[in-house]
Amino acid sequence: MKGSPPNQASSPLLKWLLAFVLATGFVIIARASLQSTTYLPIIRNEEFTMTPTPTRTGTITITPTASRTPTITGTLPTPTQTRTPTPTRTLVPGVFIVDIEYAPETHPLDEYVLIRNQTGSYIPLAGWTLRDESQNVYTFPTYTLVSWASVKVWTKSGLIDPENLYWGRKEPVWNDYGDCAYLRDDEHKLMDSECYGTRGYLQSLFSNFP
Repeated sequence: MKGSPPNQASSPLLKWLLAFVLATGFVIIARASLQSTTYLPIIRNEEFTMTPTPTRTGTITITPTASRTPTITGTLPTPTQTRTPTPTRTLVPGVFIVDIEYAPETHPLDEYVLIRNQTGSYIPLAGWTLRDESQNVYTFPTYTLVSWASVKVWTKSGLIDPENLYWGRKEPVWNDYGDCAYLRDDEHKLMDSECYGTRGYLQSLFSNFP
């Protein structure tokens, strides 16, 4: 009896079945291997955007230093009393009072009266007198005033010489606010007078009356 052996008819089917089983097992093993593998997640570009830190702009304020006003140090000068100058007179021949130093800056006793001989002759002054408004009288000693010369009669003490005579007082004679000097000869004749300050002002007023 002719026929095919039973194993020959089922042989192709078994091959396909075996191949399917092997393929399925390979897939299972591959998936298990992939699940056990550690990997980094894929980050999309839009999720990995770095935001730059803004740069802080500092404002520098410069405050100008106030200028210091320089301090001026020094000593203020002491005001000096201004003397009203005595007007210079045009002298005719004679003996005259030319100047009165009534407020000396050095010492109160450094006062003097300047007398000038405005003649071409020698004038003996012995016995002549010089006085103020308070009746303080200086009497000239034996002394001759040469022509065109001057002599100072000092209030203080000192040594007499051709240009200086001394009253010998311990206190001033001529008042700072005003006074008058009267020069008389040995016969008590008024030779000249000179006033200053308030006395000079009053004298100028009265001289205007006839």
